[in-house]
Amino acid sequence: MGLELLENNTYESKKDYIYRMIRKNIIDINLKPGEVMSENDIANTFETSRTPIREAFTRLANEELIEIYPQKGTFVSLIDIRRAQEAKFMRVNLEREIIRQACREFPDDILFQLEANINQQEFCVMKENYITIFDLDNEMHELIYRGCKMGRVWSAIRFVSGDYDRIRTLRLSSDTDWDAIIGDHKNIVSAIKEKDEEKGLKIISEHLTMIDRDVVLLKEKYPEYFKQ
Repeated sequence: MGLELLENNTYESKKDYIYRMIRKNIIDINLKPGEVMSENDIANTFETSRTPIREAFTRLANEELIEIYPQKGTFVSLIDIRRAQEAKFMRVNLEREIIRQACREFPDDILFQLEANINQQEFCVMKENYITIFDLDNEMHELIYRGCKMGRVWSAIRFVSGDYDRIRTLRLSSDTDWDAIIGDHKNIVSAIKEKDEEKGLKIISEHLTMIDRDVVLLKEKYPEYFKQ
């Protein structure tokens, strides 16, 4: 079990960093659904005691990303389609209202950040770096929520989106039309910039439900990752 680690942000505690890194490895499918997780191995990776690892495990269990069985062990949870559909329902309905607000009024400084984000996504497509595209995709949506002063709503969505996000990771790592995805992102930002509410609502609804078309294929390709 080799965890991929990023730098520790100066503003976060060690326990928050450990939680964030384990969670990211689960979402990125570096820790695969069904995989056994060892407290000792992870503690050695972070050169820490087992206490912050247990705390991270508790948080991840609350998000249903891991399952803890006394006397048996801790496992990365299998992807549950039902939970993913619930997260999608939440996102589609909330994000339509967010886009509606963004197309009416949106701060110029965050619009600039959105345009810079799209440029980075296009670069990552050329490099076929799907993990960074996934992170930039999330950052783009978070910027839109923040621009509408709805940052805590985004945090609430993220809490329930573990399975939805793992499906997105599998989708991006498979044979995916990345240009179409980036095209949607560009059109969403364009709709906000042009204050075109109708265009924004149409694109965001189609964009967030694209995942429906791929779930059956992904279950066939990775049956061991999904809860039956």
